[in-house]
Amino acid sequence: MLDHPVEIISLKKPLSIPLDSACVEMKKACRATKRYSGSQELFARWPNLREASQRLTSLLTLYWPDHRNERKSLLVNCLDAGLAEAERSIVKDNNDMKEQKVFIQKVSSELVQCLEMTLMIKRSGVWTIYDPSIDGYLDEIMKSSVSEELSWVKQPHGAFKSAQSKLLCASRVFTMTELKLAGLLE
Repeated sequence: MLDHPVEIISLKKPLSIPLDSACVEMKKACRATKRYSGSQELFARWPNLREASQRLTSLLTLYWPDHRNERKSLLVNCLDAGLAEAERSIVKDNNDMKEQKVFIQKVSSELVQCLEMTLMIKRSGVWTIYDPSIDGYLDEIMKSSVSEELSWVKQPHGAFKSAQSKLLCASRVFTMTELKLAGLLE
């Protein structure tokens, strides 16, 4: 267990507002970025990025806080950064492949921030540490009848400083082909 963790946010079940499908939750996150129309254009050009963004939404949900600003959602910040970078890229180069590449790179760079905190999950009265590399997607965990409470604490995951941490997180969201396109795989 963790030594004297500082709690950032705690969620008790049942949630006051139940989670919707990943598609609906992703739309909420895109609206929160203030880049909703841009997201719809990007996802129309690249349906694979829509699917990846839905996996990102399932992995984090809107509840995962960003340790850099605990009142903000890491999901919203990941999407906002990726969409902003894609918009800059398409305006500058008008290169669809580069637009896709920079979105993947930027989302992956932001996503690694989920390792800066540790998520604790209370199941059947026992607290366990959530491992983002092997445990299920957070939306499934939150919907599970076994999960009672979730608590994010200020304690980095053991993999946070690892050279492979970005790839570890990105592989939960993007396909191998997308990771290769973005230069995350050799």
